[in-house]
Amino acid sequence: MASVTPSPTILVPYLPPKTLVGIDLIAFTSTPNFHGIRDIPNGWHFLYTGATESLSLRSGGWFYVGDISAPGGTNDGAIIPAPRGNLTSEVVVWKWNTDTETLVPLRASDDVDKQEAMRHKANLAAIWQRGGLLRYRSRAPSSGGRSQSREVDDEENEEEGRRDWEGLTDRLSPGLLRHIVGDPDIDVDARPRWMVTSASTAQRDSENIPGIPEPGQDSGRLVDVIGEQESEFSFLPVDLKKTWREGAIGRERTEAAQDRSWALGDLIQQASVADGERGGIDEQLGETHILGELQFTFLMVLTLMNYSCLQQWKRLLNLILTCQRAIKEREQFMSNVLRLLLLQLQRSDDIEGGFFDLDGEEGGEFLRKLLMKFRTSLYEVIEDAGALVTEDFKKLESWVKDEYDWELNRGAFVRRGILQLEDGEQVEMDMGDDGNDEMGEYAPVVVDLGEGNTMQDV
Repeated sequence: MASVTPSPTILVPYLPPKTLVGIDLIAFTSTPNFHGIRDIPNGWHFLYTGATESLSLRSGGWFYVGDISAPGGTNDGAIIPAPRGNLTSEVVVWKWNTDTETLVPLRASDDVDKQEAMRHKANLAAIWQRGGLLRYRSRAPSSGGRSQSREVDDEENEEEGRRDWEGLTDRLSPGLLRHIVGDPDIDVDARPRWMVTSASTAQRDSENIPGIPEPGQDSGRLVDVIGEQESEFSFLPVDLKKTWREGAIGRERTEAAQDRSWALGDLIQQASVADGERGGIDEQLGETHILGELQFTFLMVLTLMNYSCLQQWKRLLNLILTCQRAIKEREQFMSNVLRLLLLQLQRSDDIEGGFFDLDGEEGGEFLRKLLMKFRTSLYEVIEDAGALVTEDFKKLESWVKDEYDWELNRGAFVRRGILQLEDGEQVEMDMGDDGNDEMGEYAPVVVDLGEGNTMQDV
């Protein structure tokens, strides 16, 4: 039989038919002849499975195609072993665990796993010739008959999808994943994989259910209950109830409650230490960590429907989009956040039922209010806001207006007017103040008590 020199390929032997399989932003149901995915491009990827297409428990893993330790790569100080083998013909093997009904890595520490990996790789040519490998796609191809123009459109659509995926993952790194998820599993080729499930959670988002231990507690008993070791997320500590420095009083504390720029700066410093492990404070590294956490949490909601990641994504946006001084002081960072948010919203329809529907009662209302506040800060509070942030916000504002019909300009709303009832009677109506708007009766007030003392009413 002729030998095959494969492009980067994922092999998933013994996967049961009708299993939900997802790679990045594409999901499908497996068939009996499905054995893997070929032509995987370099960079970060997320492979996951679920028993059904509905809201069943999903499990997956992050891995990197290419040399993760190469100069200029993404190995940012985390200790990652050097990969073995030919990087141009990379073959990644995942094993189906029948007990937990999940895909798991073939581990380097297990001699049986090493032999199994060699056997599957040796059989790759036969699988290829039987058509058991699907070509990697970043987006579903257009429906309908094949034609030259449609093929060109599909190719352009695919290139755009790959650019989108790169934009959604370009701040991920081994250090970031190690900080959030923990130490990776090392497979037979010495490549790291960070495993995550729908049930993975941060301590602050977990509920104490009788009979099930909380994350990080009695992990052995947790394995007995749910059938696998559950990971605990270590997210950046975002405290929206205290956004001022220790010891702040009076006006300083009130202003910090309205403008959370100090809290953002403090979080960036914490993130730089958490991600760098190099000593000292590197705020650029901290900003990259926050952007990476925004990317990770969004994608874990989109693929695994992870509740804890949704809450952290909302917390980070709630902090960033309520900053004022940071719009000028951290112009590049704020611009990067707006660009990333726009890209995330543009791909949010990739999830069945809609991204915001996962949030229950609120839906996208929380984000609409945040963007309205940010617009007020950008145009009414901050003088001479940077052109970079202004331009990126205009693109975001235009998109949500066209896609969601969100009007972010408060001045476009009539807050008081005459309403004619069905019987012809005319009444004067007044739109009440929203407690979240920090306007009218809800606006923070600083009262001078004399002798330099102040009292805040927020």
